[in-house]
Amino acid sequence: MRVLLDLAYRDPWLNLALDEAILREVARGGVPPTLRVWRNPRCVVVGRGQRIEDEVDLGACSRLRIPALQRPSGGGAVYHHPGNLNFSLLLPLVGPWTSVRLSQDRMTALLAQALEERWGLPAEAREGAVFVRGLKVSGSAQLRRRALLHHGTLLLFPDGMIAMEEVLLALRPGYDPRGVPSRPGPVGDLSSLSGRNVTVEDGVHTVLDAFRPLGQPAAEGISLREWALAHSLSACQDGP
Repeated sequence: MRVLLDLAYRDPWLNLALDEAILREVARGGVPPTLRVWRNPRCVVVGRGQRIEDEVDLGACSRLRIPALQRPSGGGAVYHHPGNLNFSLLLPLVGPWTSVRLSQDRMTALLAQALEERWGLPAEAREGAVFVRGLKVSGSAQLRRRALLHHGTLLLFPDGMIAMEEVLLALRPGYDPRGVPSRPGPVGDLSSLSGRNVTVEDGVHTVLDAFRPLGQPAAEGISLREWALAHSLSACQDGP
């Protein structure tokens, strides 16, 4: 499996566009199955079926200079920050990857197993997420366009500057969206739960361990074709 360690902070729109560009390349057979591990600067990303104004405190985001974006995959609103590690699996649409339920169950089970083996945490996979002692440490969403994009988050340490409640409306009383609702719940991070200082490097190794059963990892770089397509896609996006 091609592994892209893509940890530099950049425009969140471009990061979302890179997922879509790589998905297109996997679908056409231009690149092999790919695992991308990446980070975003602070931003809020909402799902395809949601309305940004229903999910995000746009006044707070403007004041804090936190952009709000909409991704092409489903699911609920997510706050990205420096303590959050993102991963994207881009796979041919064959076998178990054709089923939403089977693919989500498989991916989250692999991550839960890696958390147990590396950190000794009692991790449980359910409904596209991973929980430790009832706290959500990882969520995921999917997109299918002649190939599978399964992308998710892994909380390594808390954001010491901005609480999620400051920007996510789903965490406040009176939340009543017109689109697909987010499913707010208690969240946890690996540092707090393990009692150790979990670094980004630790998180990368955890993700690599988790998805190693899907193919022997081989570190490569994003191709020029993928970069060009991502820049073209991001140029078509309009922020709120």
